[in-house]
Amino acid sequence: MAFYNPSQKRFFSSLNHGMDNSRLYEVLGGYLQQHPDVPKLQLMPLDLDGGGSGIDVFACFLYDGPSLGSVNGSVLILTVKPDWLLDNVKALNKLADREKDLLLVTDGDGNVLMSSEPLSAAQLALKDKVMPRIAASSSTLEDFVYRHAGKKYKVAYLGKGMNNWRILSLRDYDSVLGNVNRMKWTEIGVMLSVVLFAVLLSVFFSLRLYRPVGRLLSLIPEDPRGHPQAEDELTLIAANYMGMVDKLKGLERDEASKRNIAKVYHLRSLLGGSDAVSEAEFRQNREQYGIDVAASGALRLAVVRLDRRETLVAASGEGSESLFTFAIANIGEELLRLDYGCEYADIKDGHLVFIVSGKGEGGLEALGERFRELQGTILSYYRVSFTVALSRTFDHYRDISRHYALTLRQSDYRMSRGHGAVIEPEDIEANERNEQFRIPGELDKQLIEGLKSGNLAQTTEAIESWQRAIGAFSFENMFSALLQMGMTISNTLGEMNQFNLNPVSVDLHAVNRRLVGTETLDEAREVLLAAAREMFEQRQSGKEDKSRLLADTIAEIVDKHFADPDLNVQKIADMLKMNPVYLGQVYKAQAGETVVDRINSARLAQARMLLEQQDLTVSEIMERVGFGNESYFYRLFKRRYSVTPKEYRLKSAIERNT
Repeated sequence: MAFYNPSQKRFFSSLNHGMDNSRLYEVLGGYLQQHPDVPKLQLMPLDLDGGGSGIDVFACFLYDGPSLGSVNGSVLILTVKPDWLLDNVKALNKLADREKDLLLVTDGDGNVLMSSEPLSAAQLALKDKVMPRIAASSSTLEDFVYRHAGKKYKVAYLGKGMNNWRILSLRDYDSVLGNVNRMKWTEIGVMLSVVLFAVLLSVFFSLRLYRPVGRLLSLIPEDPRGHPQAEDELTLIAANYMGMVDKLKGLERDEASKRNIAKVYHLRSLLGGSDAVSEAEFRQNREQYGIDVAASGALRLAVVRLDRRETLVAASGEGSESLFTFAIANIGEELLRLDYGCEYADIKDGHLVFIVSGKGEGGLEALGERFRELQGTILSYYRVSFTVALSRTFDHYRDISRHYALTLRQSDYRMSRGHGAVIEPEDIEANERNEQFRIPGELDKQLIEGLKSGNLAQTTEAIESWQRAIGAFSFENMFSALLQMGMTISNTLGEMNQFNLNPVSVDLHAVNRRLVGTETLDEAREVLLAAAREMFEQRQSGKEDKSRLLADTIAEIVDKHFADPDLNVQKIADMLKMNPVYLGQVYKAQAGETVVDRINSARLAQARMLLEQQDLTVSEIMERVGFGNESYFYRLFKRRYSVTPKEYRLKSAIERNT
């Protein structure tokens, strides 16, 4: 620290270890004289020995006023050794493990003010190469990699601060990556060690774990068929295990199939001849095959028949009937066994039979509700309906055959009860007592009149009345009445075609086949109504064809005889031997105009042609085309062509000559 007093013109300073004060004062005084504009509070380099070997100290000047000597000329001077600055930067580099970095401090012109070590010629050359790039950069702090003399250097600088000095750090690039390379090889070594340890550990545990697998594998015999072995031991063991399981399941299925075949055989024997089965035999079969039917107590039979069987098979394939029957049997058995003992037998004749026995003191009165529940389940899952016929309750297995025959006949009443019905014995008692077998004559008469008159409403009412009437018959008489209805339609159609120019062609054989194949009276009614509609449509089509033919004939007569002044509706009707009113109505309905309009149109068209092509007078033309009244002819011609005949001839002549 030094102080210059201008009044005494001398310097005052603190102790300077290792420095001559007189030499310091001399250099400071000389610098102040040579640099009257010395900046305030900036480090200025000073060479104390004057040898030009470098900077000995930095001096920082502090004075009053904006410039030196502007107030009183007193100056406070702080001198700093250059080594102090470099030692601080070196200390920071040491903390960052960068002790080998070369540090340089340069001025704005690139001159080296100080360095951390004496510079070699190569280092000075490197400095000279990078200084233009640093000077051209607009950044005050930056680093980059520079290649010089075959080596790469990491260059970092801090510049454009006080005095426009720059601090440069030059470092060998290999030393920069040294730690990274050491870390990379360290990581590789650690990874290889871990992998090797893991492999050794896995081998150890594999041997320990494989020992029981090897013992298990030794128990598996070689395949005598010479099939290729599996890819690994576990796959081979799994394949052998699955093979043994499949064989075991196959044996179980075979055994169950044999037991089930025997069970079904004995159930069918009960249905066909239960009175011939002794009680001892029944009990033995019951115990041996697990037949869940009591020998005595409350017993009932249920005959189940698929609805629309032929349509179902045609739509879903040959195996669909067995599939649906199997579903009904299994779901029904599971449902019924919640409350009853139950077995079923598929008779393979379009129906299956459930044999149901009560449990304990419980009765079988709710059996119908259980089957309605089963119908709903099957319908929701498979969209298939079936009809159920329930027998009366009986109390011994020997009565099974007799009640089976009655219940099977009872199921035929699906014809009147409809699809999806649950038929109880009480539901058909009235039908069984009814001995009527012929359709009332008034229904036949009503149907015949409806067919002949073409009245669809009357025919529909007659068929529906017929359906209600025969719905009360016994099944046999019901079927006979159905055939009788087909014969009535056939005979009526024959009578209609006998006197009809356009006979109705309906395939009555197909109608009869469809009638015989119907399962319910509702289906039979639809078959008959379809046949009636077909008859009416053909008759209507025939009427339309006849009307069209009549209209064409009238038009042809008019075109040939329009020149006849007496041609009118009555004369045409006389030619055709028809009623003139009917003839006029038919023609207007078909052609959209009256017969008179058609006659006048033909006459006017011919008159226009004669006016264009002939030199006849208007009166001669009028008579030639069939008009007898000249004023009437003029009025019609002007109404049609908006001009009189003479005007039309003149206009036509002008158009031909232009």
